[in-house]
Amino acid sequence: MNWDLFVQQVVNGLTLGSVYALIALGYTMVYGILKLLNFAHGEVYMMGAFAGYGVLTVLGGPIAPLSAPVLLVLLAMFGAGMLASGALGVVIERFAYRPLRNAPRIAPLISALGVAFFLQATAQLLFGAERRSYETYEYIDLARGIHWGRSTSPSSGSRSS
Repeated sequence: MNWDLFVQQVVNGLTLGSVYALIALGYTMVYGILKLLNFAHGEVYMMGAFAGYGVLTVLGGPIAPLSAPVLLVLLAMFGAGMLASGALGVVIERFAYRPLRNAPRIAPLISALGVAFFLQATAQLLFGAERRSYETYEYIDLARGIHWGRSTSPSSGSRSS
């Protein structure tokens, strides 16, 4: 069994599951507090991801990093994503949902769909439709892999005389 592949797949699964849980938690909290299905929730998350990607790109990214330490770049990237998502959420609530607080329940639902379509179209116009990647593989030395500690394979183990 290839343990490096197994551990990598476990990390991939936990990462993807965490993203799903984060989005589901956001849906649950918004519906629980506002009694509104916010269909733009994923798009707000997407805009935060683009903000983080932009910061990573401006700071050189993993391909040509500036002299900033990796931890500082990651903190700036996550901070920008959180600030962008939070600010966008406040703007959406102020201009799309708050005026419809006392309206029939179908009006905020239609407004949420409209905001989702608007954010999708805006992202396509601003950033294009091609796929982007954070290219985090550049932070790991692929020749040596992930260092798990001391290796005791038969070819590198010590021989007793």
